[in-house]
Amino acid sequence: QVEAQVLLVEGNDVADTISSLVSQYKIQILVVGNSSSMIPFTRMSSVTRTSSKICKSVPSFCTAYVVSKDGLSSVYASESESGLPSGSLVPKGNSESSETEEFIDSSISDLDDSSGRGLSGFPSLPRSNLASENLESISSVEGFNLYDYLTGNASVYANKDRRITPCTGAQSSISSQFQGSDKVPTKESSLLGFMLSDKKGSDKVPTKQNSLLELMLSEKKVSGNKDDISTELEKLKLELGHIQGAYKLVQDESVDASHQVNELAARRMEVEAQLSEIQARVDKANDDVQEQMAQRLLAEEAATQLKDLVRAEVMQKNRLLAKASKDADRKARLEKLLVLQGDSYSTFTWEEIDNATASFSESLKIGTGSNGTVYKGHLNHLDVAIKVLHSNDSTSTKHFNQELEVLSRIRHPHLLMLLGACPDKGCLVYEYMENGSLADRLQRRKGTPAIPWVDRFRIAWEIASALVFLHSTKPSPIIHRDLKPENVLLDSNLVSKIGDVGLSTLMPQKETLSNRTVYKRTGLAGTLFYLDPEYQRSGQVSVKSDTYALGMVILELLTAKSPIGLPELVERAVEDGQITDVLDKSAGDWPVKEAHELAQLGLKCLEMRSKDRPDLKSVVAVDLERLKHSTAVPGLAGPPSHFMCPILKKVMKNPCLAADGYSYEHDAIVMWLCDQNTSPVTKAQLRDKKLVPNLSLMSAIASWMAQGGRPLME
Repeated sequence: QVEAQVLLVEGNDVADTISSLVSQYKIQILVVGNSSSMIPFTRMSSVTRTSSKICKSVPSFCTAYVVSKDGLSSVYASESESGLPSGSLVPKGNSESSETEEFIDSSISDLDDSSGRGLSGFPSLPRSNLASENLESISSVEGFNLYDYLTGNASVYANKDRRITPCTGAQSSISSQFQGSDKVPTKESSLLGFMLSDKKGSDKVPTKQNSLLELMLSEKKVSGNKDDISTELEKLKLELGHIQGAYKLVQDESVDASHQVNELAARRMEVEAQLSEIQARVDKANDDVQEQMAQRLLAEEAATQLKDLVRAEVMQKNRLLAKASKDADRKARLEKLLVLQGDSYSTFTWEEIDNATASFSESLKIGTGSNGTVYKGHLNHLDVAIKVLHSNDSTSTKHFNQELEVLSRIRHPHLLMLLGACPDKGCLVYEYMENGSLADRLQRRKGTPAIPWVDRFRIAWEIASALVFLHSTKPSPIIHRDLKPENVLLDSNLVSKIGDVGLSTLMPQKETLSNRTVYKRTGLAGTLFYLDPEYQRSGQVSVKSDTYALGMVILELLTAKSPIGLPELVERAVEDGQITDVLDKSAGDWPVKEAHELAQLGLKCLEMRSKDRPDLKSVVAVDLERLKHSTAVPGLAGPPSHFMCPILKKVMKNPCLAADGYSYEHDAIVMWLCDQNTSPVTKAQLRDKKLVPNLSLMSAIASWMAQGGRPLME
């Protein structure tokens, strides 16, 4: 057995590639495979041509053997084994043994004729080649015998560069072959020598030679077939063993592979189960995260909204506190100005008035009326409104004295407070009203926002309560005579106060004791559309003259329209049940029922005859108060800020004025001053601890409480 190794090479030509490998590795023996012997008279196959081409192309130092399924087909000897160049398959010689050649040729012919095919079942060589072969040349090849030569199994081929050297005689060649070889002559070679010698030396009959040759060839054929079969069996056994080993190896590998596949499948299922579990956990975690994120977003949104609400509430509270503090400071300073050694009002010099108005700057001008011009000023760290009369004529002087006389002796939450005066120049100093006049807000001048409808119900009641207060003064009632939206002023909280009482007049005291309507003949004064028709005709004024003007103001609060033709417009709407068509839409969604009642009340106040008008105190004020309470929004109503004690944050019952100019509840400020000597509001040092009862503020609080005011709950 020979261990073989597969070598795979690439090349464009098979013969050239193998020849280059033989030259590269110095290969001296080359075995080339070939197909089985060809059928006679057929063309040479492509495999045969390829093997022949390979053998012819190998270098001269290499011996090439061509083998097939039937055995060795041909040999291409190297130059080291043959000293002469080769020519054809078997060289032709001038042998003397022509008889032997004829004998062999005839013997082979007889065998061919008897068997119908070539020797030993192999395709025969052409007879021309056999006839020309020389026995000496055959016997000169080492290891060559007649049987192999005759059967064609060991034919010696040579390429164009090689040639087998011929011998001179057949017998001597055979003898020398046996003598020069260490091998023992075979039976076939002995028989061949016997036949050749017998053929040459005697005249025996050809049958004997034929018999001997046939015997020799038959024995050789059988022996050769047995050897071939044994060899083939050995090869088959060997191949079978290899196949069985390979099969067992493949089977073992297949079993191992099956086990591995099963293990991998089980492992895969386990890993997939783990992955599924992990994926489920991841999905659940993602869902939890998404849910938590959603909850977090909702919580953040809610927190943001809450923060915004808290911030807005805090800002609103701070604004209210600042406003309350400002109002309290303003009211306290007003009260301080009023408490001046028994005088009912403060007296200011012209220099103080000039400095307060920046020399009457146009930028500080609030407006101009029939009696004078109003400026915004700053006196004693307090914003004030300063009214300067146009001239010092008798009429202006009369109005100045009338207003100074009326306002210096009365106080009411809805009457404009007089702070002082400059008698030499005819100047009156009032508290400053931040939101201007009611007319400006109803007409929304300078882009001011509209007054809400709920505040309009309250303002109507506040005006009526101020008129009732004027009509109830002792010892003589006071008639305003010039009530109109321009003379109704609004503070920062839209609290209304009636001003400009210069045209007011005092009713005779003795006449007020009667239950009849009291009239006083005076000169015509006031604004046309707000004048009582009876007053216009007769010149006689009464308390119901103010009721007529209040009715027109009520209709303007409802509609925010001009007074020209307004009563007729509202009357038609009331009769047709279309009051909503004339209401001011900018005030919001009016309550229709209450608005209808208010319109009817205003029309009653505008009756042409005074006796047909309702009583202001017992009817008009009561109905307005009822409408105010029925339309009030819960939580919005509250006491004025200057009614609140800065320490207790409650409505004061016994207000006292301290040295810092602020009013406090008496018991609270006394306890405060027991421990310290600083102001509860400004935190500044007090110059003394004297307390003065604030009677005017106490009266205002009492009036407010009597008119339905309620203190804030703790």
